[in-house]
Amino acid sequence: MDEYTRKTKAWLDERFKKCNEHGIYYAHQPLYGMRKGYSESRFVNRYIITYQIMKALSHLKFDSLLDIGGAEGYKAWIARELFGVKVKNSDLSEEACKRAEEIFHIESIPADILELPFENDEFDVALCSETLEHVTDLDKAIDELLRVAHKAVVITVPHEPKELIDKIIEEQIPHGHIHCFNLESFDFLESKGYQVFNKKMISPHLKKFSLYHLGKKAASLQIWLHNLVCEFTSCYEAILFVILKDKTCWRKEINQNISACRIINFTVPFYYLNYSKDRG
Repeated sequence: MDEYTRKTKAWLDERFKKCNEHGIYYAHQPLYGMRKGYSESRFVNRYIITYQIMKALSHLKFDSLLDIGGAEGYKAWIARELFGVKVKNSDLSEEACKRAEEIFHIESIPADILELPFENDEFDVALCSETLEHVTDLDKAIDELLRVAHKAVVITVPHEPKELIDKIIEEQIPHGHIHCFNLESFDFLESKGYQVFNKKMISPHLKKFSLYHLGKKAASLQIWLHNLVCEFTSCYEAILFVILKDKTCWRKEINQNISACRIINFTVPFYYLNYSKDRG
């Protein structure tokens, strides 16, 4: 593990220990529900990304999924509940892995994405959401994702200006974004026999357009509008990629009707982590 990754791991371990004075875990994802607090901001963006991931998964035939860089296990949990598949979680942070097991009872393996402790083709699908922008060796990370996935790899990454990435690299910010991505970032895999789909997510045009305070249905409408605007404009702040190793696993028809409101409704209660003051 290189020095940058060690610093990132230390930063992540501290972050995933965070609780408030009542011992309630301060979540990375909106675990407790919309506008409930105790979780990081920009939850609409997080709902959009999760919604698009689950829509993509609904087109795949798969029985197992590994979420790499899965933090506290939120997306693996939703995939398990929606599709009834076997899931595992993995993250650089040991504390994040503990959270996944405590909150969702999902087996979670601490690991560096550059050296995943899994067999070739061990999982039908490898999910890697909002992680590749942080890794020091992007090519090696992609190779590892493709190695452990038997059928498909699903990836989400931010789309940001190069000037911002250069500034983060110069200032050596732990857990900063150190790679730029665009819609063509994974096209090189097609020459190796893979099939690649992409989708734009999160419209900057809607940054000041907030409906979530009106309730779940309004928030669902906001998520739908982001999808619509991204389809018809060239501006976007995130990208979803599906990389198929087995092209027969993709089907045009979906096996689940995935709605934004359904994603928003996945929550856990506050009380489950009141024990965390006594956590070792």
